[in-house]
Amino acid sequence: MISYFIKSASCLALLLFFYHFILEKEKMHSFNRFYLLIGVVISLLIPFATITTNSIPETLTAVTTLTEPKFSPENMATIEVEEVIDYTKYFAGFYLLISSLLLIRFGRNLFKIIQKIRLNEKINHANATLVLVDDKILPHTFWKAIFINKNEYENGNIEEELFTHELTHVTQKHTIDVLLIEFLQILFWINPLFIFLKKAVQLNHEFLADEKVIHHHKNTFQYQHLLLNKAAWNNEYYLASNLNYSLTKKRLKMMTTQSSQSKIWIKKLAVIPLLAGFVFLFAERIEAQEKQEIIEVVEELPRKGIITENEVYKNYINRNAYVTYKNKEGKKVSKLYTELTNEEKKRLVLPPPPPLKLKKVTPTKAQFEALKDNSKFAVWLDGKVVKNETLNNYKHTDFARYSNSFVYKNARSKRFPQENQAHLETTKYYEANNKKRVADFESFKKNYNKEITEIVEQKSYKNDYEIRKMIDDVSEFYDLENYNKLNKLYESKRTEIPHYVNSSKERQNILNTNFSILGTVYFNLTKSEKKKTKRPIPPHDPYLKLKKNNLVFYKLRNELTEEDKLLIPPPPPVPNASKEEILKAKKAYQDWKKRTGNDIPPPPPPRKKNN
Repeated sequence: MISYFIKSASCLALLLFFYHFILEKEKMHSFNRFYLLIGVVISLLIPFATITTNSIPETLTAVTTLTEPKFSPENMATIEVEEVIDYTKYFAGFYLLISSLLLIRFGRNLFKIIQKIRLNEKINHANATLVLVDDKILPHTFWKAIFINKNEYENGNIEEELFTHELTHVTQKHTIDVLLIEFLQILFWINPLFIFLKKAVQLNHEFLADEKVIHHHKNTFQYQHLLLNKAAWNNEYYLASNLNYSLTKKRLKMMTTQSSQSKIWIKKLAVIPLLAGFVFLFAERIEAQEKQEIIEVVEELPRKGIITENEVYKNYINRNAYVTYKNKEGKKVSKLYTELTNEEKKRLVLPPPPPLKLKKVTPTKAQFEALKDNSKFAVWLDGKVVKNETLNNYKHTDFARYSNSFVYKNARSKRFPQENQAHLETTKYYEANNKKRVADFESFKKNYNKEITEIVEQKSYKNDYEIRKMIDDVSEFYDLENYNKLNKLYESKRTEIPHYVNSSKERQNILNTNFSILGTVYFNLTKSEKKKTKRPIPPHDPYLKLKKNNLVFYKLRNELTEEDKLLIPPPPPVPNASKEEILKAKKAYQDWKKRTGNDIPPPPPPRKKNN
């Protein structure tokens, strides 16, 4: 964004410079009007333009390719993270505040003009509307309204030249230009050049109106004398065109200026190369490259509380990386990336990981031939250092991956004094490496939740709140594979002898907690995942849990009496239930409560499913 503002401001500055020193001095005011308006639009759009170039370097000395980061226990990276204040949002807020104040000022001035038109007497005159006001003012224009003093109009004291001048502002619709520049100034107030642009536009409007007066009345001297007599008046409405402009001297000088047509045409044609030069100077340059397949980890839209495969991949890439940051007390803390909490990971700003399958980068013939020069290049072939002449046994198309990096002078050694270090991978080596990376990642994913499952099993004796909090902190807990593992573990415990109904209070609490956890995980599965598995079975199954006067007891279905059946609580409303269905469910619950003498919290409201 900063780059855009700089380019746009620079472009507008050069346009205004050219206008002030080349175009403004000539009697070509209609052309100048459109030059200024189109010029400001061009200055806003040119930074978005792109120039595509096709270039093949003859040597590799200017080519720098970043190789993928490699992590190993022997070579661990240290990531320095500093807690910094993000000033972007403060700047954006300040920027919007100033724009809002300018917009209010603009609206207030517009409202004052409209009110003045509405509250005063109006007379149709030619293509305009005369607004007769009591204020002692000189004629000035906004849109089709010409404001004039009522007494002077009725007494016939307003000169014909003034009427002609203001009618020119109306017929040529100069107000549109002013409103456009004013609106752009509200959006781009940070660029002070819009102040000079607005003055240039308004001065050119006066040139156009003066030209019309002189052409129509053919009395230049008398009109100049009239302007000098009126020069003391100042219009309070900055949106209105008015007779007296602060640069009256320039207007008087322009009236007597003589311009040759050939000179005017040369200056007009000079605008074409000027604009072409701006495109070349300020447009974004991109180099056309051969289209290559990029294989990356495909990320599904994340579900709430679910870790995506890309996030798992990020953990895989940074699993051996150390992170150093300052805590709230200002002390430096150093941890493995895998030891960070979710909150700490969110505060990290890391470069994007390389793709799981590295893309093919085949060297060009010129690049490959340049690598044979051992004075400039040290060469690694399939991970091993080789002599440059070894490349004579290969063609450039034999390689599926190529990279080169420039080595600074202080980093060179006696063994490798060259300026460049190039790495080449044959197709066989490249494919084997990609397969190994995929296999390693799949193995990492497979074991990713193993530790979490073990933690749940070890903490099963803790209360429900603590385990739920632990699960919420581990967002990757909710997936089908993990659910099946936990359900299998739960079933092995649930089916142990004695049955839940005949077990101790401690064992019942354990099974209740595990069942609650499983229910939470099951609810967060997708529809497709739910179809591949089963709901968790209540720990007291096949018994029914009944309650009377807040006392719990269990019975098999075939043992239920008619009185027992009345103790079965009514079902809660279904997800996305209507208001009538919710009210019906509430009434059924109230009836059940009175019937059973139970005093327990009502069933929870239906949850809306996100999947």
